[in-house]
Amino acid sequence: MQHQTSPQPTAASDKPLLQGLYKVEFETPRGKALGVIHAENGKLRGGSSAFAYTGSYTQDGPSFVGNVSSIRHTQDSTHPSVFGFDEVRISFNGTVKGSFAICEGTAAEFPSLAFKAVLTRIVD
Repeated sequence: MQHQTSPQPTAASDKPLLQGLYKVEFETPRGKALGVIHAENGKLRGGSSAFAYTGSYTQDGPSFVGNVSSIRHTQDSTHPSVFGFDEVRISFNGTVKGSFAICEGTAAEFPSLAFKAVLTRIVD
């Protein structure tokens, strides 16, 4: 009788991936906001009750870089933009750490305003 072993994970499957549906918590010196974003195969799609997000990313190991555009879809004064603009183009870089990702960047429309975000995976 031959002893069979389970296949061992490969290095590729051990790499943390930015993949799935995430809760995203944004912060700038102007304020904080919450939303969701779906990351899959280099594409980003998501939003909040007032904004829609679309963009792309590339990943090298746990590190990633990308761009996302945010556009207001609903006029609601209780949900102001954390950038002060209703349409922004954000460049970011970050790191995946298990079911979390942390990133920072700036908006092209206000490059001196620092942006930080924490992404928490909801589901793959």
